[in-house]
Amino acid sequence: MDFAEEWRGLVPAADPVLGVGVAVGGPAGGVWTDGDDLVFPACSISKHIAAFGTLRLVADAVLDLDTDVNAYLSTWRLPGPGKVTVRHLLAHTAGLTENWYPGYAQGSPVPSMKEILQGEPPAGTPPVRRELPPGVEFRYSGSHYSVLEQLLTDVTGTPFTALMSALVLEPLGMADSSYDQRFPYDNRDRAARGHQGGVAVPGGWHTQPESAAAGLWSTPADLVRLGREINRAAAGESVLLPPDLAAQMLTPQVPGGFGLGTEIGDGFFGHTGQNTGFSCFSFVWPASGTAVAVMADAEDCRDTLLALIALAGRHFG
Repeated sequence: MDFAEEWRGLVPAADPVLGVGVAVGGPAGGVWTDGDDLVFPACSISKHIAAFGTLRLVADAVLDLDTDVNAYLSTWRLPGPGKVTVRHLLAHTAGLTENWYPGYAQGSPVPSMKEILQGEPPAGTPPVRRELPPGVEFRYSGSHYSVLEQLLTDVTGTPFTALMSALVLEPLGMADSSYDQRFPYDNRDRAARGHQGGVAVPGGWHTQPESAAAGLWSTPADLVRLGREINRAAAGESVLLPPDLAAQMLTPQVPGGFGLGTEIGDGFFGHTGQNTGFSCFSFVWPASGTAVAVMADAEDCRDTLLALIALAGRHFG
């Protein structure tokens, strides 16, 4: 029995998954897809794409990984003592406020990035502050990527959505992906509607102004294009990212932590994600050069996703 036959037997399992998309990309370049032909929130995989774009700016000497972020920030400054660097932000080792971003229901006021960073209304999350010594401990938090988003905008003078399109989405041919929060409205006929406990999210999805942390919309096929490019970069075969920076993406920055914007597993790398009403993962198994992405329109489908990750590992690890 091959992967395509086995995965259909897992969805839906005990979890309330109503719509799902799957893509598998092999080293030769082809992409196999199955499931619903929808665009989904990429949830925290947004961070993975933002990290790749950031490292392209490092490669071009626009940024330095180990420079204090306040040397780059101009619209807002990170308060508190200690040196927080771009590397710390990418690896979640800056010790910043623990924030998971639930987004904003349709019709609700949406805060600016500065209001999010300062924790001011209509932002519904705490202000971003240093709470732990930087560079010592892994502490996963969307706060790191909100600071990164503001930094990238300040340094380049380019809106984050346009910047990521130029650095990542367009070069990789990710035509079904965008950080623009108007994207699902412009593609309403293909936009997945999220669910919690089998109950539809009012309006279908939340707005995520925290773009770098959780705001990308994409497809499984587009996500495997990124995963394969990182794998090529690590092998010295990418024109977009040099191998030394790709290697740092794939190296835990502290014991038990992430690489630079990348989760590191046993024989695979990539990222997982969860937004209000949605869940997903995008992983690469370097041994076979295969990338697999799964996106689901349910927030509470952990068992299904874990089963699919294990299935992919058996086939491609």
